[in-house]
This record gives sequence, C-alpha cells and structure tokens, in this order.
Amino acid sequence: MFGLGFGEILIILVLALVLLGPQRLPDVAKQLGKGLRDFKKATDDLKYQFERELYTDPAKQAPKIAPPLVAPVPSPPPGPAPAATAENVPGLEAATAEAGQVKPEPPPDPEAAPGPAKPA
Repeated sequence: MFGLGFGEILIILVLALVLLGPQRLPDVAKQLGKGLRDFKKATDDLKYQFERELYTDPAKQAPKIAPPLVAPVPSPPPGPAPAATAENVPGLEAATAEAGQVKPEPPPDPEAAPGPAKPA
C-alpha cells in the first residue's frame, strides 16, 4: 500500500491514536474513507468521459443531414443592367428627393423611340 511496509503503517496508526485520541480517531477515519471514496468516484467518472470521447466513432456522434433537394436557380443572361426607374425600384423618388439629387428621367416610351418605321 503506497510503498509502505507493515511497520511504517503501524507507527502512523499509533501516532494518529496518540494525537487524535480514541474518541476522534473513528470520526477522522470515516471522513478520510468518505473523502477517498468520493475522490475515486470523481476520477473514475472523468476517466470514463475521456475514454468515451476518445474511442467513440465520430460518424455515430452527429447524424448526417442531407442537403435539401432544391432545383438550382438559373442566373440571368449577361448584359447591361436595366436603368433604375420608379417602376422597378420602389421608393426611388423619395430617396433621390431626400438626397437632393435630380429626379431620374422617365424611361423612354418604346413606341416613340426612333428606329425602323412600323408598317401600318
């Protein structure tokens, strides 16, 4: 036991009996035994937790969740971005008025745009 021989243990017990007395020695022995039991229980629990974390399979710990099946959204064709107008940007007039900017010009009327003449 802890590298102590029988004679050394006997000397320690006699010294404890002399120092503590026959009335207090059983109480001290109970407290010492209870403290050692609690310490052993705590170290065993800690050892169990370490072993459980080290030796468990990581694949079993967290379930894998499949990504949702969603169709990809097609990107718009490349080209110039449309001009910002009050029709396609809500609140544009209020934002430009607050910023002190000039009101944007309304979009050109496609019927009045110059181009090839339409047959009548």
